Amino acid sequence: MARVTRGVTSHARHKKVLEQAKGFRGR
Repeated sequence: MARVTRGVTSHARHKKVLEQAKGFRGR
């Protein structure tokens, strides 16, 4: 579930994945 629902689901998903990956790798 993206925080922003303005028609950028793909972008939001990518952002979430990137942030999660960054957090996991930058832990």
